Amino acid sequence: MTGIDPAGFVTGPHRVDTVHPDLADALADLIGRVTVAGGAIGFSPADPVDELRAVADQVVEDVRNRAVHLITIGQQHELVGFAVLRPGKLPVRRHTGELEWLAVDPRLQGAGWGKQLHDAVLVQARALGLEKLELIARGGHGLERFYGALGWVERGRWPGAVRVAPGDDRDKIWFTRDV
Repeated sequence: MTGIDPAGFVTGPHRVDTVHPDLADALADLIGRVTVAGGAIGFSPADPVDELRAVADQVVEDVRNRAVHLITIGQQHELVGFAVLRPGKLPVRRHTGELEWLAVDPRLQGAGWGKQLHDAVLVQARALGLEKLELIARGGHGLERFYGALGWVERGRWPGAVRVAPGDDRDKIWFTRDV
């Protein structure tokens, strides 16, 4: 990993159409950095690295199969943010999609890159003809404010559905928005 400079030049957002051979490694590394910093990305710091890598491999396979759309940002040839948009597949859901992932390197958070990735997802969703999006977030991180400011509406909560660690259960929060 190179040294990420919070004030340095960041490229993107870019839509990934062709998978780079190192993409799965870069995704797994970024997921790990976000997780270790306490980010709400689906893992806990105690989770084995091979589990993070398996998820990264699946994202890459889904990109190759055109099942998802991957949008990235980078700095100094390093992946520092990504978002994954999954369009609905069933006939009654083809007008919808899910923002499955949105993550920014902890050293770059607070600089607007999450919003830029989010906005790029909206552009991609419109280009695909999607009309509605959904996402699921973990409580306890202020994500309600982040997504609310971006036009998302909280539709429901499942209290304690996410177990970060023994005795540390968080709400699973469902959001939707029109594209």
